[in-house]
Amino acid sequence: MAKVTAPLFSLDASGGFGETIVYAKWKGIRYARQYVIPANPRTAQQLTQRSYFLQGVNAWHGEDAATREQWNSAAQGRAISGFNLYMQRYLRYLRENNGTAPPSPFLPQ
Repeated sequence: MAKVTAPLFSLDASGGFGETIVYAKWKGIRYARQYVIPANPRTAQQLTQRSYFLQGVNAWHGEDAATREQWNSAAQGRAISGFNLYMQRYLRYLRENNGTAPPSPFLPQ
């Protein structure tokens, strides 16, 4: 991976240039890399995880404002948002209960 100082004769660049090269920044370091299409093996496990994730997002949108505020409060002092904490716990619940959704409202413990 090449480290760049003035990509495309500018001070900063991000995104792709056609489908050949991608410019980005990671931890303050600008770099360029070849454009690649990520693998998508569509394994049963991957499809299950995507399904769980979709369930979690839909459940979050179905929660009322008071429940979401409880999750935001529970996330205080952590490096994540209330939504991220909700998703973390919701996905764990689904995995531990073979895809059975938790009771609604789903509250932080």
